[in-house]
Amino acid sequence: MQPIKSFGGHIIVPSTAPSAIPIVAPSEAPAKETSKPVLKFAPKASTSAKRLCRNVIIHGFCKFEEKGCEFNHDGIKATAPPNLEEQKPRLHSPKAKSTPLISSVSADSVNAPVFVPKAALSECTQLTGTLTTSTSTSTSSITTDMEVASETEEGSDYPSIDPSAENLPHSSHGFSRFTMGNSGIADISMIQPTTTMDPYYYMNQAYLRQPLQYHMCAPSLPHVSNLHPHQKALQSFFIADNLREQLSKRSEAMLVAAPGKELGLPLEVHVYHSLYPLEDTSDSFLGHTSWTYKATSRVNGKIYSLVRIEGFRLVNEQAMKAVESWRRVQHCNLVCIREAFTTRAFGDSSLVFVYDYHPCAMSLFDTYFTPQAHAVMLSQRQVMGGTAILVSETTLWSYITQITSALKTIHAAGLAIRTLEPGRVLLTGKNRLRLHCCSIFDVLQYDGGQNLALYQQEDLLSFGKIIVSLACNSLQSYHNLTHSFDYISQFYSPELKNVVLYLLSKPSPTKTIDEVVTLIAPGILHEINCSQYYTDTLESEIGLELENGRLVRLMSKLGFVNERPEFDTDPRWSETGDRYLIKLFRDYVFHQVNAHGVPVVDMAHVLTCLNKLDAGVDEKIMLMSRDEQACLIVSYKEIKHCLSSAFNDLC
Repeated sequence: MQPIKSFGGHIIVPSTAPSAIPIVAPSEAPAKETSKPVLKFAPKASTSAKRLCRNVIIHGFCKFEEKGCEFNHDGIKATAPPNLEEQKPRLHSPKAKSTPLISSVSADSVNAPVFVPKAALSECTQLTGTLTTSTSTSTSSITTDMEVASETEEGSDYPSIDPSAENLPHSSHGFSRFTMGNSGIADISMIQPTTTMDPYYYMNQAYLRQPLQYHMCAPSLPHVSNLHPHQKALQSFFIADNLREQLSKRSEAMLVAAPGKELGLPLEVHVYHSLYPLEDTSDSFLGHTSWTYKATSRVNGKIYSLVRIEGFRLVNEQAMKAVESWRRVQHCNLVCIREAFTTRAFGDSSLVFVYDYHPCAMSLFDTYFTPQAHAVMLSQRQVMGGTAILVSETTLWSYITQITSALKTIHAAGLAIRTLEPGRVLLTGKNRLRLHCCSIFDVLQYDGGQNLALYQQEDLLSFGKIIVSLACNSLQSYHNLTHSFDYISQFYSPELKNVVLYLLSKPSPTKTIDEVVTLIAPGILHEINCSQYYTDTLESEIGLELENGRLVRLMSKLGFVNERPEFDTDPRWSETGDRYLIKLFRDYVFHQVNAHGVPVVDMAHVLTCLNKLDAGVDEKIMLMSRDEQACLIVSYKEIKHCLSSAFNDLC
């Protein structure tokens, strides 16, 4: 007896007729053209011995019903939507009768919405369909333009969708997240591109951009954190979460992009494209408005930072020689400049400076002197026991050492930075400073290097102002030096105070950066020690990722060999010879179960086995087939040889 099947919630008794399908040639007589095609159903007596036509199930009608189709077409009587308006004959859409009949097909399966792919959205205006979810009070209609119309239920949160791109709301940024409403449906403007959108950014508009998952695993609980010497926590196999989060944020910041037309930016400037603003507000240099962008070079594909001086007309071409002098200065605490050029791509005469791009960098002003920064530092001070200082002396010595090192290199090259301000000193890492916007003043106020000594003295004075502002946590502390030095004397060492006094002293020929190096000698030694310790920490973290890289390569080889459908015209290549041994090893590592048949998900077991396989140790393991009829005892060394041989065959 054949089993009873169900379709759409109804029970269908299988037919006792033979399963062979007779093939009948269609009638040669052409079908009569009528303005209103009417379905003619087969006699009811003949439907009991025939199966339901699949065309009726899928499309709701069968265009071969009158041309020799031998299957049952009675299901259309109950499943066709009532009160449909007249449709054009070229769509072959029948008009159903209003007489209800009992059918084995569920109405939901026939009245399912028509699937319209995004790529064919422009072509859907040539077809006629209905998307019906209405109750008895709402009906679907077909417009004269043959557009897809959708009627919603009363009180439903689902809006009707118009496939016309002009009626879709315009997206502000290609990287913005979807705005989810009460119904849980994403904004349709983020799925369909608008007519004014640049096709280059279609990918950013079409897909949901989820925030990065910075943490790969949860931290250990307190009661299991104290492990035995031979035990390891899962976190010990990967880099620290805070370092991974920092690197992931930098990678994400490098990939952020938005259509230039929506931001009012040119598509390409010189050899740079995909411009994206890095600041919400503009800056100024000597009264000229400036903007900072991130852009990609089409020469080498790298990302650079572009500083644009708006509305500047270059008068003396010799001023660009200063940029060439700065290009030869390379220092770890300096944002190096690559080139400078003039352009009219922004609609005016602009001067653009190209620098190295450091993602997620923040200026000293944003880090210490904004209201948000003050709130963060005050909360940290309360956690640390209510100490009065907001910036520790160790941090100040680190900043002093780095700025001094950069200024010594710059002054030795016969240049002056001239932009030593809290807003133009960047923090690109943990206590890592970089001086930014070099060479801009040399081009805007070109004097041929006549006032170099004066500018270098101004660098030292600006250096002292930054240290006082950081120590007192106020940009106005320089205007009341008496009170500021009393505060520094109370909470900082005399050596730090002497450095600040020297930097803020009157300019003189003997006041040079070399004297500052002599004064900060104790701080330099401490900074070197801290840098070496931090280097050791990073090397240990890289060592963990090195092991992970080896395991990824090994798992990639296993993926290339296992379950390969065919190789060298042999469909059973992956199931024979040495490849069968690799398949059994895969099951041993990933597909183990316990005594109750529950899968064993043990990361330590996986990592241990893969490490032993990569090393090729002589330890032997027992591999068993899935039917438990074959059992092999092999060593990791033999499995490694089999894997290498199979992978070399593929290569």
